[in-house]
Amino acid sequence: MKKFLWWGLSLCLCMGLQTTLFAQSNLPIHSSHQPLKYRIAFIDPRFQLTKEQLVEVSRQAAEIWQKETGKTYFIYDSQAQLSINLIYDDHQMLKDEQQNNLDALLQKQEAWRIKNEEIVLNKQQVTQLSSDLNKKKVSLKVEFEQYQQDVTRFNQGEHQYSNANNLKEWQKQLEQKSEELQNESNSLNFKIQSLNLKIKELNREQSDLSALKTQFKLKQKTSIQPFHKGLFSQNQIQIYGYASLNDLRLTLAHELGHALGLKHTTDPKSLMYPYLKEQDIHNFKLTDSDLDLLGSIYRPN
Repeated sequence: MKKFLWWGLSLCLCMGLQTTLFAQSNLPIHSSHQPLKYRIAFIDPRFQLTKEQLVEVSRQAAEIWQKETGKTYFIYDSQAQLSINLIYDDHQMLKDEQQNNLDALLQKQEAWRIKNEEIVLNKQQVTQLSSDLNKKKVSLKVEFEQYQQDVTRFNQGEHQYSNANNLKEWQKQLEQKSEELQNESNSLNFKIQSLNLKIKELNREQSDLSALKTQFKLKQKTSIQPFHKGLFSQNQIQIYGYASLNDLRLTLAHELGHALGLKHTTDPKSLMYPYLKEQDIHNFKLTDSDLDLLGSIYRPN
């Protein structure tokens, strides 16, 4: 008896479409109209899936065969011989590790994005402060030049333009304005220095992030290898990994098909096609190829 294999590719950074390969099942064809009973036997806790959840997914998988035919081919029975097991192996562990690494990478990237937005905002603020400060300097320069002209006229005896008390008060105001501008200039320089440090740190983080991306892609490339995603043999369905509950549902439906004795089809959209690639895992329906296989086994009495 040949063992049925469902091959899957390791998670890639782009999270692209996963291609899955099946090996041909060589189970004996039968024509029994009795529903096949199955049970949930073992779930590795590292899948973080409860028995109730798996029972529900398995029922959904069984319903795939029932919807298009109106016949019941599978019944859940806690005492059944056919058992379903979720086995957490090294490949699933690697897949989870890669997912954790990807999540961490995305978190770092999001943190970098937030910091970058803050720096862009700080740049805009510094630019505005610098522009306002320059305008104040120009205004103060013009006022100082006017003051100098009035002092000159006063010294030349043109008292009608001003008097000593007014010039002293004006001088005091100019000195105060000059001091305020100096304080603003110092504050602006501090902000610029702080901004430059943030930019330097952000550039370093960007470099580190790029290195992590390169390292992640390299690990993804070297770790891409086929693995046994699902296997039916001797009244047992072993599931070694899945990308989502919809993926698990279709995997179980395919394995249940082999439990019935079905072989593979040549229709890439069918459930019993050796590759999981073109099927609609979210809203799957049996194809004519699947129904033809089913009809060749469950012949009328």
